Amino acid sequence: MRNQSLGHPRNLAAVDQISSSLPSKACHDDQVHSPIIQLRRSTSKRSIPFSSQVAEDAALQFVVLCARTTPAHPIPPRAAMSSLYKQLGLGAAGSPVTASHLLMLVLGAGFLAFTVFVVHPNDFRLQSFFSGACPGSPPHDAVHAPVNATAKATATPVKHADATVPVKAADGQAGVRVLIGIQTMPGKYERRHLLRTVYALQLQEHPSLAGAVDVRFVFCNVTSAVDAVLVALEIMRYGDVMVLDCAENMDGGKTYDFFAAAARAFPDGSYDYVMKADDDTYLRLQALAAWMAGAARDDAYLGLQMPCDRENFYPFPPFMSGMGYALSWDLVRWVARSEVSRRDRVGPEDMWTGRWLNVAGKAKNRYDGAPRMYNYLGSSPANCFRRGFRPDTIAVHMLKDAGRWAETLAYFNATAGLPPSGLYHLP
Repeated sequence: MRNQSLGHPRNLAAVDQISSSLPSKACHDDQVHSPIIQLRRSTSKRSIPFSSQVAEDAALQFVVLCARTTPAHPIPPRAAMSSLYKQLGLGAAGSPVTASHLLMLVLGAGFLAFTVFVVHPNDFRLQSFFSGACPGSPPHDAVHAPVNATAKATATPVKHADATVPVKAADGQAGVRVLIGIQTMPGKYERRHLLRTVYALQLQEHPSLAGAVDVRFVFCNVTSAVDAVLVALEIMRYGDVMVLDCAENMDGGKTYDFFAAAARAFPDGSYDYVMKADDDTYLRLQALAAWMAGAARDDAYLGLQMPCDRENFYPFPPFMSGMGYALSWDLVRWVARSEVSRRDRVGPEDMWTGRWLNVAGKAKNRYDGAPRMYNYLGSSPANCFRRGFRPDTIAVHMLKDAGRWAETLAYFNATAGLPPSGLYHLP
């Protein structure tokens, strides 16, 4: 079953249902209200993958929070204790409830609290630790993984894309070749038309990129008869479409299928890097190629690294944002052949790619595209992954509509080469 976040609307509704069904005297009103608000805030603050029993976890977390917020009282006198015992059925002979039962309930609540507050938030870290530390038969392609693959990956020096220092390709590295797979859907014709135009003009402006950067549009099986005809025309005209053998999805394994298909389609290693990108990401191909030219060609992982602070996606192990990230060719082949990735392909695709590499101790050469790769700012507050335009940009993400695309393209003077003509006039 696909993972859900605790902040999913369905799960928040479960929290509300739990709170409304509680007896009025379960906790004081202000004590009930406080943990519910706290639970809603904690679930809404960030989206963390949880198991299918998220609603039960929410209920247990409420019980723990309610217990924690109930004020301590002095030990009641013996008479009061006796009365309480009678109410609970502890004083009667043959009562099924004993003091040991209460002890077991307390221990169980403590274990559940440990699971909710320690195990779940650190799921990736614990899995990475035990996958390397436990005896047994690890996957054949992960035998060299460090004991704590996550800690190893975190400790790997990450090189930042700082354009204040001119990027110079080392000898023999100038001819970098990259395959960019833009994940989209068959029916998004308008977006593909825009992207083809944008990237064709960039290649026209920088002819040296024509043999270095290949852009393909990637989607799963075409199921509509209408799309089958129109996509066929696109393929005949442009030859830039990859149709994977999968049901259309975002986090159900499509990225794995793309890397695996690329490894099969180009067995001779035609590319130095394969990049997965979103169709709402604007890439500046010359800046991208120059950045890659200075990177390692083996065991390399490039993109906007997350978490980038303690407020966003923390404390997940490091991964590159799904806006656009690249793997060196050796890692693409490894993903295609590895049991680590093949058996664990369903989940937030960018996190899962990082997860594969972390667990197997791969991608020792990591390159963080910050601050040159970022999300569109708009009216939102700036943070470590969202900022205003800058001249040395490599990629801008979250261009969800034509207005954002127009604003972005205008900033980067995409129409500067428009020749004058009596056939048209534009503002």
